[in-house]
Amino acid sequence: MQGLQNESVVVNQIVQSERRPFLSTSSTYDLAIVGSGISCAYTLIHYLGLLAEKLATREIERQKTLKVAVLDKSGEFWTGIAYGSRSSQQSLIITSLQEFLPQPECDRFTNWLRANYNSVISSLQERPGVFSSQWLDSYQAAIEQNHWNDIFIPRYLFGWYLKERTVNLLEEAAAQNYLHYELIKANVYNIQKQSEVYQINTTEHNSLHATKVVLAIGSPPNKAAFLSQLKFLERSPAEVKNEVCCIADMYEPSQNINIERILQHLQANFRRPKQVLIIGSNASALETIYSLNNLPEAAKLIDKFVVVSPSGAFPHPIKATPVSTTYIAQNLDLLLQQENFTAQQIYEAVQQDVAAALANNETVNSTYRLISQKVLQALNQLSYPEQKQFVIEYGVKIGKFQRRAGLDYLNVVGKLVLEGRLEFVKGKFTSIISLTKNQFGFKYIPLNSSQPEIFTTPIQVVINCAGFQDLTQSSSPLINNLIQQGICTPNDSRAGFEINENFETQQNFYLMGPLVAGNINDRLRVWHAESCGRIFNLSQSLAEVLL
Repeated sequence: MQGLQNESVVVNQIVQSERRPFLSTSSTYDLAIVGSGISCAYTLIHYLGLLAEKLATREIERQKTLKVAVLDKSGEFWTGIAYGSRSSQQSLIITSLQEFLPQPECDRFTNWLRANYNSVISSLQERPGVFSSQWLDSYQAAIEQNHWNDIFIPRYLFGWYLKERTVNLLEEAAAQNYLHYELIKANVYNIQKQSEVYQINTTEHNSLHATKVVLAIGSPPNKAAFLSQLKFLERSPAEVKNEVCCIADMYEPSQNINIERILQHLQANFRRPKQVLIIGSNASALETIYSLNNLPEAAKLIDKFVVVSPSGAFPHPIKATPVSTTYIAQNLDLLLQQENFTAQQIYEAVQQDVAAALANNETVNSTYRLISQKVLQALNQLSYPEQKQFVIEYGVKIGKFQRRAGLDYLNVVGKLVLEGRLEFVKGKFTSIISLTKNQFGFKYIPLNSSQPEIFTTPIQVVINCAGFQDLTQSSSPLINNLIQQGICTPNDSRAGFEINENFETQQNFYLMGPLVAGNINDRLRVWHAESCGRIFNLSQSLAEVLL
């Protein structure tokens, strides 16, 4: 029961830190990390590991006890949204474990799973829903043999592991008196530069100071255009709210709470046809459909899912098939033979090669690695200006051609399509509209058109699974304040902040996580920084800088 016992360590630490007041303004932390998800956890894990190693080998001498503060508005430390309680225990990683985590971290995690086998199995058995039981039946033999690498695991297991590992390292450092840490539940709305330190302001009317700050707040909020539309309906009169249940963010306050809201709404309107509109076709949209159908009482109340997105499709399936040995990426190969080409030409070559692969009965999964290797080879041959163009624009676009997901999710989608209970609408959602009294549809702009069209079959539930906001149009007070004060500057991708080779936006102000996207310098070329593996590697580099 080692894992479950250590769950309480984090809870106790949070309670203790909430009882203590902030340190006075005359006291300064050596390091403050704002946000406590996986970007923070892995930065600390690497940092503490390096620190312990160098102290042990006397590469550095202990001069004082380092003071570290970690601030998180939710009070749930080390897991972030994806791997903690705000995601349900049914939520799965989108790729297999061996692709999700790099080595040696993948082996370290599977060793933890084996060491905590009884606790893990008991926890998996307690998960509600039909898919949860099917999942365990499908993978129990592999789990018993400790063959986890090809499994699409429930995400909370990884959060459980990461929390335990981080807490153990912090407790060990604190016990040896070379580090003092405090976990602080607080909503940070502003950070100001004051001479040699940064002042961190919170909505709780307290502030603290730190010599170094790491901003690790995860992705920006969901797109404001969708949120404003949904929040308008949430504020509308009771008779409208009775007709449409609007979920602006499936993970706020949590997926389980929002599923219960949807269930109650559908039960209260059981005599009417019930359509659920999902805005976006990304991983969270897949997960939402999976989670709603996991509960029979919810699934039987939903007549149809309508998914509106520019792609009009979900990611391609990851199947247990070998990598293709016959496929040739002809367009990329031709490009690589040229002396000069552009980032846009790489994008166009990938588009053509993926289309050719699918036309010849290959799959995105079987050709994914080969095409990715060719793309990196081509990227290395670009001039610096073209590499920058790739990083700020075309890298993300290429990724959309190669979106993949596991069959645990996609089999549910496929079944719904065959039953006529899932419809794709290819276009850009613009607004919810009134059809007749107490009935609502939505307006969208089809691809390759500027004229909006109206979806006229009434919808009863709207779930926003759209992408993230442009940083220059953010609804986050913290992001806006950092930009206005010049501490952070959106880069040309507008998905991340400009940083130097040491991950600094300004001296001693560091960035980690998805907001690193869109950067190119002597050390980095990052067009996407949301995957766990990428955060693991980037945070290792940041830890070396911090030390």
